[in-house]
Amino acid sequence: MSALTAGSPTSPPSNAPGDGGRAQVYLHAGDLVVAAKPTAIVTILGSCVAVCLWDSTAGVGGVNHYLLPFHVEREKSPRFGSVAIPRLVEEVVASGADPRRLQAKIFGGASVIGAFSRGRRLGDDNAVLAAESLQALGIPIIEQDVGGTKGRKLVFHSDDGAAWIRLL
Repeated sequence: MSALTAGSPTSPPSNAPGDGGRAQVYLHAGDLVVAAKPTAIVTILGSCVAVCLWDSTAGVGGVNHYLLPFHVEREKSPRFGSVAIPRLVEEVVASGADPRRLQAKIFGGASVIGAFSRGRRLGDDNAVLAAESLQALGIPIIEQDVGGTKGRKLVFHSDDGAAWIRLL
């Protein structure tokens, strides 16, 4: 899957409540969205994780939505956190953000299926990867809402980093 750019034909503008007049884009699992114009990015998370990055001075931000922590050798897709996180950083910077001003928020990583609540948890692995990757890149995490047993609806404003979560 390829990254979507806000304002593309697949993301028509919306004046839905809560978007502040911003264009609104729905982010599908395994993809990422970067916006250089004010955009409300919406996604639904279970064990998946979304990393939100933004530079408030430049008004540029983006979100990824990955399903698994590590990619397999033959597929380097943003469905995998080890691909999605560095790709998000690259695309946000390419859209005008200064890497020294990037800030991050992490959401998701729930254990929504009871059968997988014992032992190693995919959601936990996804969330740990996000935190460790951002730390290694020197990007501060200023907010996170991860884990638990409920999915989340996320709305993220690309220009100012505002984020809203609703448990599902």
